[in-house]
Amino acid sequence: MSPSRAKTKSDLATIVIDRGVVAGDEWVTVAPARIREALQSSGAEGYTFYSFITCVDHLGPYDGPPPFAPGVAGPQPRIELIYQLRDLERRRLLRVRALLPAGEESSDSVHDLYGPASWDEPEAWDMFGIRFNGHPDLVRILMPDDWEGHPLRRDYPVGGSEVDFSQDHEEWQTTPSLA
Repeated sequence: MSPSRAKTKSDLATIVIDRGVVAGDEWVTVAPARIREALQSSGAEGYTFYSFITCVDHLGPYDGPPPFAPGVAGPQPRIELIYQLRDLERRRLLRVRALLPAGEESSDSVHDLYGPASWDEPEAWDMFGIRFNGHPDLVRILMPDDWEGHPLRRDYPVGGSEVDFSQDHEEWQTTPSLA
């Protein structure tokens, strides 16, 4: 599906903060406020096939800044929001990235530009807590409606529930006596 309002090639160049190539695939970084505009402009450059959205949680100083994020001003980016697009005619791939600061995990919805984003955006909200402004039905699609938190965030508590036979773990992990 292609963007509804295509921009000219020069528009994407003015939006991009940083760009590069990793493993032969091009990536660009844009400001979160300009993600819709960047996706529209990339359609004019031939990237008309939307593949998916993914996210990376860069929590804490031990994790360091997101890769390929030189000179990010303001608060340390927390969530890296990535849209993957393809140019099927020229066999090219483009990752459009936006770095969302902690406490500002939101972006404009692109469900009207790329139909499959109607499913991917609720999944990103459900798992990472990214709010997509303008999405018509931002609901949980993987976790139960009453679930608290977002399980793929790195600050989500990791723990477990007791399962059948877990109370017997010492008995079945102990070497039998030979007496």
